[in-house]
Amino acid sequence: MDNPHPAHATRIESEGISGRLRRHSTELVRLAAPIVVSRSGFLLMVMADTVMTGRFDAAELAYLAIGLGLIMPMLVTSLGLIMGTLVLTANSFGAGRLKGCGPVWRRSLNYAFVLGVVCIGIGYFGYEVLLLTGQTRDVAMHGGEIMWIVSLGLPGHLLFLSSAFFLEGIGRPSHGMVIMILANVLNVVLNWLLIDGPWLSEPMGAAGAAWATTATRWFMAIGLALVVWNLRDRDAFAIRAPLDGGFRSWRELRRIGYAIGLSVGVESVAFAVLNAYAGWLGKIPLAAYGLTLNLMALVFMLALGIGSATAVRVGIAFGRKDIPDAALAGWTGLGANVLVMCVAGVVAHVFNMPLAQIYTDDPALLAEAFVTVAFIAWVFIPDGGQAVMANALRGRRDVWMPTIIQTTSFFGVMVPFGYTSAFVWGNGTVGLFHGILAGCIVSLVALSFRFHLLARRGG
Repeated sequence: MDNPHPAHATRIESEGISGRLRRHSTELVRLAAPIVVSRSGFLLMVMADTVMTGRFDAAELAYLAIGLGLIMPMLVTSLGLIMGTLVLTANSFGAGRLKGCGPVWRRSLNYAFVLGVVCIGIGYFGYEVLLLTGQTRDVAMHGGEIMWIVSLGLPGHLLFLSSAFFLEGIGRPSHGMVIMILANVLNVVLNWLLIDGPWLSEPMGAAGAAWATTATRWFMAIGLALVVWNLRDRDAFAIRAPLDGGFRSWRELRRIGYAIGLSVGVESVAFAVLNAYAGWLGKIPLAAYGLTLNLMALVFMLALGIGSATAVRVGIAFGRKDIPDAALAGWTGLGANVLVMCVAGVVAHVFNMPLAQIYTDDPALLAEAFVTVAFIAWVFIPDGGQAVMANALRGRRDVWMPTIIQTTSFFGVMVPFGYTSAFVWGNGTVGLFHGILAGCIVSLVALSFRFHLLARRGG
């Protein structure tokens, strides 16, 4: 692991290109593996909810899909708003300012809780929001209930992320991984108890899955916060030191978060628009879109783990003002993503039917999902690649240009292309994924070019 000590930094600067590449590759794997488990754990929870609800009832799966589809923009926007925790912690750690790391975490907890409460307020109006998107009253009523229940767990989710980002920034992601593994076990047990309701007067269906997830998220928040609070070297990071500076001291955390929050929020809203399009196609297409997107998102967590590790590597190098090393860290992350996504794509394309059968045994739903699951194999590389390059840019505190690029790519390309392919060209559900592919390719090319330009300028 990189050490922020000046003597160690001098040794790093004396390395040749092959030595730096080996170091970045080794550190990327060391950081990315637990981060991937941690990030994938979020989607494994959703996957467990989706699979267990889908096997209970196809209509309940549709309600869960529409409810979660509109919760996600709130969640990922808030996630982006607190992602400055990762960037600032990594920058401080790389520069050797260890006592600057703990206060970043403390401020991030306050920020995360406030954002979570705002999400609860929005989730309360889930029924009205779904009606505005053109859903039927039946879908809006049941989907709105899911939104409200899941929103109650969002403060816990964001508090967990604040702690996880801090630990990743100082190169200790394994703590978050352990908590996430325990959380997934808890979620499956609660799903079994609540979805089918073996000891309840009647099964809760999708609502039971939502309550299970909410309870699990609060377990995660409390568990990881206690881990950070009781770190053995907590004094070195000033974890328990009194905060000073007031609201103004949060300025840099907010500045980075505004750009990242807008970027990931726009991306999530774009996916929510496609989710609404799927609802217009009918319950079976909506359920197929939901389960396919869940599978795609699970693979995306691999890319997001690589991207987060890349942001840490770039952030540490940028913190010690080593621009060439920061550039190499970014390209190493992109290369790792290509290798991993190629493997995932082959698996999805070859085993599309078995993968769809994990979620449902409904013949009509399987016929629809068979096509969409096979197609997303082509989406993995550009989707993961654009996430890695956006994180690489954020690691060097270039946050607004990625936002502009991703906004243009998703709303200027993905949404209109998806609508055209699905409705105008008559491709149905798979047409929505045509739009996702087009938007991700444009985003990846533009973000990579931006990273290349900054590396050449040396700034």
